Amino acid sequence: MILIEDQPKDPVVTKYVDRYQLFIINEPAYFKTIPNGKIECYFVEEGEFLRWDNEANSFVTSGLSGYLPATNHASLIQIPTKLICLNVKLNLSILSLSSFDDFLKKWQKFPVSALVSTREEGKLGSCIDLEKPKINVSILDKVLASSLSKMRINKEAEKVVNLIESSISEKLNVSELANQANCSGKTFERMIRKQFNMSPKDLLQVLRFENVSSDMKNKSDRRFVDSLAFGYYDQSHFIKECRKFTGYPPKEFFSKLKLKTNDIIVGND
Repeated sequence: MILIEDQPKDPVVTKYVDRYQLFIINEPAYFKTIPNGKIECYFVEEGEFLRWDNEANSFVTSGLSGYLPATNHASLIQIPTKLICLNVKLNLSILSLSSFDDFLKKWQKFPVSALVSTREEGKLGSCIDLEKPKINVSILDKVLASSLSKMRINKEAEKVVNLIESSISEKLNVSELANQANCSGKTFERMIRKQFNMSPKDLLQVLRFENVSSDMKNKSDRRFVDSLAFGYYDQSHFIKECRKFTGYPPKEFFSKLKLKTNDIIVGND
């Protein structure tokens, strides 16, 4: 099982894309995905994966390309046999672009052409090298920049995204955020739910936990988290939210992160 990660370099792309991922899996597997405040846009080169659907109460096929939305709960992914998949991990700022206005209402059928034009999609195969293996960032950046640079920005949505992201590590409540957005608490609640399909509180919790887990994943000493620096009130506050999102206390959670990424646990325990 191989996971290659790389980051975009083009400034047009870095605003909306967190990182690129290449999954190479040659045997059946289960993944538990951890809430990360990201939208996944995937392109399957070979094999398939299934995602757990709570409404169907079963695994459903995810097709050759598509999206997985940002959520505030863990999800299960099954690889029946093998999988080669290119994944573009999108920041929530992508929702401030006009092409993604209706994303949350119809993400299951939302066209990948909103991000990568049908004409450009054929170039994605040349973005990955399976022998090395590696991701050709320059080609992928060029493909995405050609689409992103043409999209109109929703200024109101962009303002909300910037406010939320700048408040991740601050101990602000919803009322204080609403004041900064120059609106009432109820109006702010409606804005956040419309843009992200989560309450302001849930969204802040998800982004805060993604922030600390990303930082801790790259540290050799994970015995202590400076919880105050990440916007938690104290260590017990961080432990509580870690259990909420992952099902584990911090020490056990970080020990289960076998892949390079900070939001996937291999196995379904």
